[in-house]
Amino acid sequence: MPERPVGGSPTIGIVGLGRLGSALRSVCRDHGTRVTLTASRRGGWSVEEVPDVLVDASAPGAHAEVLDYCATHRVPLVACVSNLADTQWKALEGLAEKVPVVRATNLSFAHYLQVRIAEFTAALTAGGPGATTTVRERHPLGKAHRPSATALALADTWARASGRAVADVADERAGLPVSEHELTHTWDGESLHVRHHVGSWTVPARGALAAAGWARAASPGLVTMRTVYGDLTARSTT
Repeated sequence: MPERPVGGSPTIGIVGLGRLGSALRSVCRDHGTRVTLTASRRGGWSVEEVPDVLVDASAPGAHAEVLDYCATHRVPLVACVSNLADTQWKALEGLAEKVPVVRATNLSFAHYLQVRIAEFTAALTAGGPGATTTVRERHPLGKAHRPSATALALADTWARASGRAVADVADERAGLPVSEHELTHTWDGESLHVRHHVGSWTVPARGALAAAGWARAASPGLVTMRTVYGDLTARSTT
């Protein structure tokens, strides 16, 4: 939970200027948020001043340099790279002992709602007729890995909440940007589909900016976007 109130918008550092990083840069410009650091494979690191929060939207190859920068300058990190090796996940946990780290498998607010619905459904159906539950995800051609990290996280959420593993995780590579993730529960003669569709990179970029604002005032530790959105929605209702 954030403990150090900080006024105003945080300054942002963006590592990786691909689709997400470029969208975040545009969102920061639209919101009047200063971007004081950018880094890319072609352009290298450009630092106007140390940012309040660093958002890593790059690739596993930049991970060590990102973690070293955050540790050296005590900068909170929003980690958006999902296809990391086990040793890299461990290193992320190590960084979280020093600074706040948000592990952002999926940055969308509606995905947060999808996760909460999955947990709610698991609680409501406990002890009732068992459903067959599956996860389906779709990304355009060129998606780096499959199944997506979000699909695997959805399957894990359901397994932890219900005590029952999903029957299948299906992946598809086709169609338009950006993604679809669907959780389906099937009983005898009926089914329930909870589908989340994202059609613009502006959506996760806004989520990254929200996570950066949260992390700026947080204590060291490793959290997910579930914690970030849970805290932000709780504060908005008080």
